[in-house]
Amino acid sequence: MASKYGFIDKSGKVVVEPQFDRVEDFSEGFARVEKDGKWGYIDKNGKVVIEPQFDEVGDYFSEGLAEVEKDGEYGFIDKNGKVVIEPQFDDAGDFSEGFAKVKKDGKFGYIDKN
Repeated sequence: MASKYGFIDKSGKVVVEPQFDRVEDFSEGFARVEKDGKWGYIDKNGKVVIEPQFDEVGDYFSEGLAEVEKDGEYGFIDKNGKVVIEPQFDDAGDFSEGFAKVKKDGKFGYIDKN
């Protein structure tokens, strides 16, 4: 049987029942989690706020957005899980000072949130 992961608080009390295949650290109030080969995010109460549906998600939100991968292409979602930049890039980085590095057709450039 495969191990499942959750979270405990500082006193050792279980706050998120072990139910995920992988979990990562919290950042900006969210932790990325993997379930059945798909990634999403939970909040500190263990509520799934963005259903595991992506092939990969960024380690954290940066400037309110996180990169996601779906079907081999990268885009960005907001903290509500709404896709704000459709997956269309071959690779993408985090937003910093209003811009994110992206790669498309072998070339690199920068995009803003629009």
